[in-house]
Amino acid sequence: MTYLNYVILYCLLQINGERSIYSVFHILKGKKSSQSIQDAHIFYLQPFFLSLPKLKRAYFNQKVKELEKVGYVIVDESGKATVTTDGMISVKNDFQGDSFPSNMNGLVYGDQTVLFWKRLSLLVQVLSNGKQQETLYFPVQRNKNVQDWVKGCLKANPNIDNLSSALYKELHSLLTRLSQTLDPNILVFRLTGYKDYGWTELQVSKKLNMHQEEFRFKFLNLVHGMLSELEKECSTYPILYSIGLKSDQQQNLTISTSKTYELYQKGHTIEEISRIRDLKINTIEDHVIELILTQKEFTIEPFISQEEYQNVLMVMKDAKTKRLKPIKEKLPHLSYFQIRVAIAKAGENREVATRA
Repeated sequence: MTYLNYVILYCLLQINGERSIYSVFHILKGKKSSQSIQDAHIFYLQPFFLSLPKLKRAYFNQKVKELEKVGYVIVDESGKATVTTDGMISVKNDFQGDSFPSNMNGLVYGDQTVLFWKRLSLLVQVLSNGKQQETLYFPVQRNKNVQDWVKGCLKANPNIDNLSSALYKELHSLLTRLSQTLDPNILVFRLTGYKDYGWTELQVSKKLNMHQEEFRFKFLNLVHGMLSELEKECSTYPILYSIGLKSDQQQNLTISTSKTYELYQKGHTIEEISRIRDLKINTIEDHVIELILTQKEFTIEPFISQEEYQNVLMVMKDAKTKRLKPIKEKLPHLSYFQIRVAIAKAGENREVATRA
């Protein structure tokens, strides 16, 4: 059993047979669809969203097969998995406490993590070489937008010695603050300096005596922890905060949903947005569900009353399900969309938590 086996097992336990195993696959890859974002919220799998963007379907299937082989899951013909008692015990014993990446939140920090790491790694390399007046070296990041950002940072802070010193103090302070529960070496070993290239994920994982799959999640857990701390203490770490700052205020929405949101904020109804955008009403409804899950200020009252919302919660709790059909059978007067709205709101508020 590798770390990824436990991640998949935990995700399957959360989904509890209410989605196919490929719902987990899409969450791990960070598929930018309303359904994947909804599932990540509803089943409390936000930590793992976009954690493995390069994950191959064949390798995912192999990992699920390994779980079947040891008797931790049973996958039926429809592709839905049931976690066995042994599987539940394994999650409880081996994937809780220090083993669980408790700082991770891919839905919030997924894209931001990539941006933060690319900017930070290149800035550290440029400053390190700049202090030695070295100009001939291969940049660790080739992305033009990242390079332009670093150039802008240097232009705003022309004194390399002062910028280097300030960045070092911020990074040292932040990593020291997090070191009680996280290993700073996970990030530090990967940084590139003057005539000293950072190690690869494989090299660092060997150095720290962990499987490469585990290192991937530990790295994300550390960076997400840093980003979370920077949000709370932005004035304490102004340079690091600026490194992770994104200009897109709706970064957690899919592009299509952002366009729907703009129209909704102008007072258009679902039907009107459907006509304006020439999209099916079902598609706009998907966008509404995504908005409920990602925008705290988004209210559900235009779609379902508080009384009916509470009725859906009661059925979900009594039937121990988030599937539409069983809830619809108990509340036939509600539309499927209204039920989805209630489920989404419950997922956002964690009112019917099912976490292991």
